[in-house]
Amino acid sequence: NKTQCHCFKELIKFHNSIFESSNTLRAENLQLSIQNEKLRLESLEISRRSTPQDGKSSERIQALEQKILHQQEELTELHRRKGENAQQLIDLNVSLQDKERKLVLKEASLTESAQVIESLNSQIHSLKTSINELERMNQMLKDEHQALQLAFASLEDKLRRTQDENMELVERLISIKSKDADRMNEEHEGFVRKRQQKMQRELEDAAREGGASNRGSHGSNYSSSPDIGFLGCSVPTGVILRFDAHDGEVNAVKWSPVDRLLATGGADRRVKLWDVSKGVSENRGILVGSNAAVMSVDFDSTGTLILASSNDFASRVWTVADQRLRDNFLLSCNLIKEILELADESK
Repeated sequence: NKTQCHCFKELIKFHNSIFESSNTLRAENLQLSIQNEKLRLESLEISRRSTPQDGKSSERIQALEQKILHQQEELTELHRRKGENAQQLIDLNVSLQDKERKLVLKEASLTESAQVIESLNSQIHSLKTSINELERMNQMLKDEHQALQLAFASLEDKLRRTQDENMELVERLISIKSKDADRMNEEHEGFVRKRQQKMQRELEDAAREGGASNRGSHGSNYSSSPDIGFLGCSVPTGVILRFDAHDGEVNAVKWSPVDRLLATGGADRRVKLWDVSKGVSENRGILVGSNAAVMSVDFDSTGTLILASSNDFASRVWTVADQRLRDNFLLSCNLIKEILELADESK
C-alpha cells in the first residue's frame, strides 16, 4: 500500500510538471506568434518604404526573413512538442484513471479483507473462550473421575471386608447351627431313651400284675419288642439338594402354600422360582424389576401372587402364572426416615 501511494504521488507530480511545461510552452508560443506578427508587419512596412536599390534594406529584409523562418521553425517545433505533450498528457490521464480504478478495487479488497480479519478475530476469541470453558469442564470431570475412583476403591475395600465378615459370620452360623442340631439330636435321643425305658418299665409292671402264665408269654414278647407303638424323629443333619440360585448372596427363601414351588431372592436384584419336587432344581421363572438387592419374598394364601421387598425402599408384586409385575410400592422419604430411626432406637 505504501508502494502504491508512492507511485501515485510520483505519477501526480510528473503529471503536474508536464501540465506546467505545457502551459509554459503555450505562453512562449503565444509570445513568438506575437513577435512573428510584429516582424511580419515590420517587414511589410519596410518593403513598402524601401527600394530595390537599397542594399542595406535588402540585407535587413533577408535577416528578418531568416529570423521569421527561424521563428516559424521554432513555432513548428513548439506545436510538435505541444502535440506530444498533449498526447502524453492524455496517456497520463488514462493511466491515472486506470490507477484510480485499481486503487478503488484495492481499497474495496482491503476493506473486505479487514472485515474478514475482524470476523476471524471474533471467531478466534469465541473459540478461545470455548477452549477455556472445555478445559475447565475437562479438569472438573477429571477431578470428579478421580474422586469417584477414590470412592469406588473405598467402597470396593469396604465390600471386600464386608464379604469377608459375611463369610466368617456364615461359617460361624453354620457351625452354631450344626452344634445346635447335634445338641438337639442328643437331647432327642436322650428323650427317646428315657421314654423307651419308661414304657419298658410300665410294660413290665403291667405284665407282673397280669398273672404268671400271661406274664411269661407276654413278658417275652414285650422284652423282644420294646419299641412297638413308637415312631421316633430327629433333626436333619445332611443336605438333600444343593444348587446355585443367584449370582451372589441369597437373602430370602419362601415355599409356596399350594405348590411344591420355591421362591428365592438375592443380591442380583432378581426373584427366581424353582421346582424341586423331582429331586433336582428346575427354574420356573425369573422375576425382574427391582433396583437393588431383594431382601424378602412371600406368597399370598392362594399362591397366585408373590411379594418381594428390596433395598431400594420399594416392594413389588408379581403374578406367578404369567410372571408379570403387577404393582410397585415405593416408600416415602419420611417413612424411610421413621423406619431408620426405629431401627436405630431398637439397636
